[in-house]
Amino acid sequence: MKNSGSIKVKDTFQFDLKVFVNYLLKFWYLLIIGLIIGVSYAYYQARYTPPTYKVSSRMLVKDEYSSWGQEYFLPGMELVSGRNRLINEIGIIKSHPVQAKVIENLNNDISYYKIGSILSTELYPMTEFSIRLLEGNANNQSIYLNFPQKNKVKIGNSIEQMEISELKDVVETINFNELKFDLDLYHSNIPNDVNYKIVFSSKELLIKQLRNSILIDVENQESSILVLSQVSRNSQKSIDFLNMLMDTYISWGVEQNNEIASKTIEFVDNQLNVIADSLVLTEYKLEQFQKKNLQERIQFDDNITSMTIINKIEERLAKRSIEKIYYEELIKSLDSNSRDITFPSSILFGFVDPNIEELIKRLRLTKQEMGAAGFSVKENNNQYAEKATEFRRQALNLKSVARINLEQVNSIIKTIKGQITLEESKVLKIPAQQREYFNLRRKNKILSDLYTFLLNKRSEASIAKASNVPKAQILDYSNNYSIHHIGPKVSNLYSRGIFSGLGVPLCIIVLFYFFNNKIGNPLDLQRITAIPALGTIFHKANLDNNLVVSDNLKSLVSESFRSLRTNLNFMVAGKEKIKILITSSVSGEGKTFTSINLASIYAAAGKKTILIGADLRKPKISLDFNLENKVGLSSYLINKATVNEVVKPTEVKNLDVLLSGPVPPNPAELLEGHRMRELIAELDKRYDAIIIDTPPLGLVTDALLLKEFIDVTIYIVRHNYTKFSYLEKINNLHIEGVLPNIGIVVNAVQQKKGIGSIGYGYGYGYGYGYGYGYGYGYYTE
Repeated sequence: MKNSGSIKVKDTFQFDLKVFVNYLLKFWYLLIIGLIIGVSYAYYQARYTPPTYKVSSRMLVKDEYSSWGQEYFLPGMELVSGRNRLINEIGIIKSHPVQAKVIENLNNDISYYKIGSILSTELYPMTEFSIRLLEGNANNQSIYLNFPQKNKVKIGNSIEQMEISELKDVVETINFNELKFDLDLYHSNIPNDVNYKIVFSSKELLIKQLRNSILIDVENQESSILVLSQVSRNSQKSIDFLNMLMDTYISWGVEQNNEIASKTIEFVDNQLNVIADSLVLTEYKLEQFQKKNLQERIQFDDNITSMTIINKIEERLAKRSIEKIYYEELIKSLDSNSRDITFPSSILFGFVDPNIEELIKRLRLTKQEMGAAGFSVKENNNQYAEKATEFRRQALNLKSVARINLEQVNSIIKTIKGQITLEESKVLKIPAQQREYFNLRRKNKILSDLYTFLLNKRSEASIAKASNVPKAQILDYSNNYSIHHIGPKVSNLYSRGIFSGLGVPLCIIVLFYFFNNKIGNPLDLQRITAIPALGTIFHKANLDNNLVVSDNLKSLVSESFRSLRTNLNFMVAGKEKIKILITSSVSGEGKTFTSINLASIYAAAGKKTILIGADLRKPKISLDFNLENKVGLSSYLINKATVNEVVKPTEVKNLDVLLSGPVPPNPAELLEGHRMRELIAELDKRYDAIIIDTPPLGLVTDALLLKEFIDVTIYIVRHNYTKFSYLEKINNLHIEGVLPNIGIVVNAVQQKKGIGSIGYGYGYGYGYGYGYGYGYGYYTE
């Protein structure tokens, strides 16, 4: 008859808080060890980690237009009023040219460190000495110094090499590793027990380090205030760097803004030199004419209609000639293939070409962006290549428009000259001397007006250059009040130390819990099976044999077997006689130990008891009772011996044993034969308690062949040995009702005293004095 289907095997991997707490208590020492390590490491960090500081400064960048409204107040200011985008300015601050100037101005390519027993400390800004490199390339090299005597120094590539090096005079130029340098001592009492490390850094390396360390943020979305900051272990070094960076950026911006005005002035000066020569020549010719022909006798009427028309036409010709010069110079500048291209503005020459001005504005912005990106790492980087391609495209477009405008201006000039020729034909009626004087004076006036015009424009450009203001303003320099200590914070270190010290072992314990596949306490049994637990047997080491109960009936182990005997009596409802089958999942779980001592405890109660060694595959009982296993159960089952011949008395009162006998080739067939039934019937008449020790049920089915003869089945589970999966078969047999009155006994429980002890009861227990497992056979582990 099968049990009710309500019996259910519980989930093996179900989380149980009580079990987990027991694990925490069991491994409490891991938490203590982890806590000690975490706090110790936090103390080490707090004691020996150099402090880290964040130094900041504030700078106002004039967004939109850097000289808004100035072009309306002073002529020429449109030359320096380029659009200033905040995001581009951040890129310029971090650009290679600006950073290179900062490094050059700071001159900190040599770093000095004092070597301590645990860490090294950078000496900045003050140090005991300095090095002046005279010859050699020391980029990205390190040397070590020590001053063992006054004005004497030892030098090496490492501390070990330095210690065995020869003494050198400080007052002399030192040659080392193809380097030549002088040592300047700031005082003569340099400690002789201190070693120094000198690091020579290349300019490119310093630029890379500083660019990566600089942080630039906008103070808020609506403002154009930039907050520059740097995190480092040397606050004074960061202060010097940030202040120098802001000063360098501002001066660089002024130079960039002045570039347009400077190039325009240079262009105007070139034109003035050409016009000045022509103007001097015409003035000389006019002066010579006047001396020769006595100007006061020449009567020239300025109101002559043709002369007036010619003057007006020539004024138009002069303006167009200026446009022609402008376009020719612009095209010449674009054809120069120079990085330092001049983009003169048409406004400077008294006219406005909207298309040209828009194209020049775009070209200037692209050139500025290319200059900021071109030196970020190398000039062949992708960003620079994109900007350079865009610059060339815009330059070709500008040159094409300038050529078209130049052709139009040449056509207009040709037309104007035709008009002048027509009007001059009318002037031929004027006497020759008057006509010659008119031509000289007219040419002189044209050149004089053009020269005066260019002088005015040069003055305007000079005013614009002189009136140019920086596109940024420093609001707050870095100083001691802008230093913020960011670490290490002692409280955070200890918090992290405690958290890590407890967290790591806690994770280990969690892994132990989730990956544990062996029965460790009663709660494990409750989670994985519905089979009731009958009792607990504790572990005790250093025993010579399995006869624990008979040797000491007053021990706690004996008490645990008495408790087991009581529970078994309840299971058989007070029957006078009892037949018990003992099995387990695999070998090594303590079946034989339990069988021997359970039989001994029944015998101690005055019950006539017999212990049957039904494990015909790996007999063991004879070793504990010092008996020979020549005749036994197998002999009886093959009808080679009688009951009286196979039953043997022991030294334990009321206890007999029936040994397994010689190992047969067919143990299963013998156990299910009629001779076994007859044997049990005969023994049931003679004995009050029959204890049957069988092979492991998880490996062979011999125990199931004896189920019809027994009253109670004891399933042995060993503490921290039996795996959860081993109980799957016995669970199924229990659910199906194959084995009657089955109960579990937990064997070899390792009871621990104190905090974290996990057990099933109290007492000491037992152990094995010799190897219990089987080395070969049908069910070796």
